[in-house]
Amino acid sequence: MGAGATHAWAEVYVPGVGWITFDPTNRSVGGANLNPVAVVRDIGQAVPVAGSFVGPSDALLSMNVEVSVTG
Repeated sequence: MGAGATHAWAEVYVPGVGWITFDPTNRSVGGANLNPVAVVRDIGQAVPVAGSFVGPSDALLSMNVEVSVTG
């Protein structure tokens, strides 16, 4: 992947065609390698997650993500 494994993309429903995945980070259409972790009907519900890190570029050795679905 161009910008790293953790990034956002969009899926748009086109009547007569179905769902189309747009991945602007990697300049691609289609997303067999993408794992959705949230779905919203209104763009106002799609709150981006942001953060920052200050330190040497080699300080991060790994990252784990855990997703829980409740409700």
